[in-house]
Amino acid sequence: MRFAPFTLIALLLTSPAWACGEPATISGDFQTGASGWGEPDGQFQVRGSEAVIAPAAGTQTARWYAGKTFGSLDACVTIQMPAGGEDAARGYAGLVFWGVDKDNFYQAVISRNGMVSVARKVRGKILAASPIAWMPTNALNVSPDARNALRVTLDGQTVVVLINDKEVARFRGQAPDGSSHVGLVASSSPAAVDAWRMTDFKVSESGAQVASSAASGAVAAADAAGETTGAINAAPRPECGAGKVLLEDKFAAHDPMWGAKNSQVSMGEGAAIFEPAPGTPTLRWNRAFVFGDIDACVDVELAKNTTNPTASYAGLVFWVEDSRNYHQAVIAPNGYFTVARISDGKVVAKRPVAWTKVAAVKTGAKQRNTLRLILKGPEGRVLINGQQVASFRGEPPHVPTYVGLLASSADSKNGDSWSISDLKVTAPQ
Repeated sequence: MRFAPFTLIALLLTSPAWACGEPATISGDFQTGASGWGEPDGQFQVRGSEAVIAPAAGTQTARWYAGKTFGSLDACVTIQMPAGGEDAARGYAGLVFWGVDKDNFYQAVISRNGMVSVARKVRGKILAASPIAWMPTNALNVSPDARNALRVTLDGQTVVVLINDKEVARFRGQAPDGSSHVGLVASSSPAAVDAWRMTDFKVSESGAQVASSAASGAVAAADAAGETTGAINAAPRPECGAGKVLLEDKFAAHDPMWGAKNSQVSMGEGAAIFEPAPGTPTLRWNRAFVFGDIDACVDVELAKNTTNPTASYAGLVFWVEDSRNYHQAVIAPNGYFTVARISDGKVVAKRPVAWTKVAAVKTGAKQRNTLRLILKGPEGRVLINGQQVASFRGEPPHVPTYVGLLASSADSKNGDSWSISDLKVTAPQ
C-alpha cells in the first residue's frame, strides 16, 4: 500500500555515519514531493543532503520516504544534537521503521540526555509497553551540536539498533504484513523548539546480512544458544490452528519481551517455568506483539501434586491491556477449566465460562494438556486436547491487546510449579 508522507503532531513521552549495507537503495539528497518526503513546511525543511526537523514545542513530527517500500532493510542517519534548550529528557530524534500509515509504525530515537528508546504506535495509540523502554547508553555523545550515527536493521522479526557502530538493542518485533516505509522523526521539549539536523540518510535492502554481521561476539553467541526465539516455520501441531503463524515461542531461552527473569518466572530449555507465590497468580505477556482475532494454543503441565487442585491452575491470558485488566482461560489439575475476566485486579463475578469439569482434561501432576483458544471479534471457543469444551461471548477492549501466560499456586507452604510450553498463535481460519 502506498501513502503520502505525513506530519504527525502529538505530545509523547519522550560522529558521522558509517557505511550502511550495500548497495544503497536510498541515499544522497532528500527529494521532496508526493513521491519523496512530501512538501517542506515550518517543521520540515531540506537543504540538499540535510533535513532539518523543528517540531513545535511539546510535539512530535515525522516524515517518511513515500517512493519506496521495504521488507528487510539497513537504515542509518546522522543526527546532530540541538544546541542549548531546556528539558533535555523530552527532546528526541531518530528513525521511523515498519511504517504502514500515520497510525501504525515503530520509532527508534535518541534524546539529548543520553537515552535511547524504541516505541510503537498501533491504531493511533502509542503502546504503554515499549519494545525498548528509555534506557541510558554511553554510546551517545550528548555535547551540544554533537553528531551521532543511528542505525536500524530489520531481518524478519529481528530488529537491531546501533549507535555510533555500537549495538545498543536487539529484540523481536511484529513486522507488518507486506512491505513498509522508513523515515525520520523528531520531538521538541515542551518549553522550546528543538531543531534537529539529519544528514547521511541511507537505506539498503540488505538488512538480513547486516542484522547477523552487526552483532557483537557476545550477542551473536547468545543467539546461537537460542536467546532470540520466534521460529515461524515449525511443523503443524494437530491440536493447534493451521493458519498463518503470528507468534511462536519454543522458550529455548529467555526473551526479554516477556519481561525480566525473577524467582517466579524463568524461561529456557523448552519451557516457561512459573512458580507463583503461594495463593497467588503470576502472569506474563509478550510486549512485542499485539493482536485482533487469534487462534492460540499452549501446553501446560503441573510439576507435582498440589495441596488444593481448585486453586492451582495455568493457561492463557488474552485481551490483555495491563497487569490488572485481562481475560484468562485456564486449566486446573482436577479436570476443571474456566474463562474469567479480571477488571482492575479483581475477577468479575459473572464469568464468560464458569468453572466446569470436562473429561478432555488429563488430571493430576505430570500430565500435559493442550489448551486452545479461538477468538473472532467478541466470540470465543475453548478446546482442550483437541476437543471443544466451551464457547462464549466476551467484551474485547477497544485498544490493541496482548497474549500471554498465567499460572496460580495453591495457598500452601511451598506453592506450585507449572511448566508452560509450545506457545503458538495463528490467524484464525
